Amino acid sequence: MNAEQTGQHVNLLLRSLSFSDLALISPHLTRVTLEDGEIVVEPGAKLTRVLFPEKLLITFREPHFSDNRAHVGIVGREGLAGWPLLLGSDHSPFLGLAQFHGGTALSVGAEPLIWACRASPSLNDKLLRFVHNFMVQMACTIVSNASDPNERRIARWLLMMHDRADEDLLPLTHDHVSAALNIRRASVTDCFHVLEGIGLIRCKRGKLIVRDRAGLQAVAAKSYGMAEAHYAQSLCPFGKQG
Repeated sequence: MNAEQTGQHVNLLLRSLSFSDLALISPHLTRVTLEDGEIVVEPGAKLTRVLFPEKLLITFREPHFSDNRAHVGIVGREGLAGWPLLLGSDHSPFLGLAQFHGGTALSVGAEPLIWACRASPSLNDKLLRFVHNFMVQMACTIVSNASDPNERRIARWLLMMHDRADEDLLPLTHDHVSAALNIRRASVTDCFHVLEGIGLIRCKRGKLIVRDRAGLQAVAAKSYGMAEAHYAQSLCPFGKQG
């Protein structure tokens, strides 16, 4: 895979690289396919690669104590998974899982990526900007989980899913949202009824359609937008407009 081909790809982080930086890693990129629920990053296991999602959504959560721990972060086509390698560590404390129908990502081995980052300070800087942005996203998630009512948390999460999807139709179920946010399924159903009743979403079997993004943003209020604005400022345009 050459740099020109990769430069046209859907991963926004790769697309934002200069041609010379992209050329350092593009010979080492291979496309991989992951299935729904497949482990992308395993706590305690040595990291051997970094993934740049294409048609893939990865959610991260704290792995211990319960399988129902709320998700702490989401990565899609805007970023990468395996960032501890960029920080000098070859292990991750979080569990990363492929979501929904799985999808494809571009994989680069740890050694060639680290070599490329040492050879190019601008490449290293750009990738670390994404790592910083993910930290901002996690901080916003922690605050939202601790202080926001369920409707606001759900609206924020739907907007984040929508940002990383090609369409307004999302392959979401009540169980997906309940597990992701550690909210009772009955509470998710109640919130969906409210959001659907005011015309913001439409629920179908195993699917959800975003009908009024601006309305969802109003419900999410200040819980959504900080990390997205930071990404657009430090990296490149990202997300959808209301």
